[in-house]
Amino acid sequence: MLTQTKVLLEQVKKLPEDEQIELADMIYAEASITKEEWDAVWAEECARRIAEFESGKVQAIDADTVFAELKQKYGWK
Repeated sequence: MLTQTKVLLEQVKKLPEDEQIELADMIYAEASITKEEWDAVWAEECARRIAEFESGKVQAIDADTVFAELKQKYGWK
């Protein structure tokens, strides 16, 4: 992550949750990709992930474990 991005992230973490969500929505709305393009890219990514799982290349992780790790990593409550 770029230094400037890290600085911005630290500033965003100080905002109330509703303002963080509003900011995320605004950033998403500014993205140059259309919904159709996004859907196509995401469908391709999903197919890749499913293929990796089905081939045994990756293993599934329980959602509770994932969320616990994210909370610990990012200090979420």
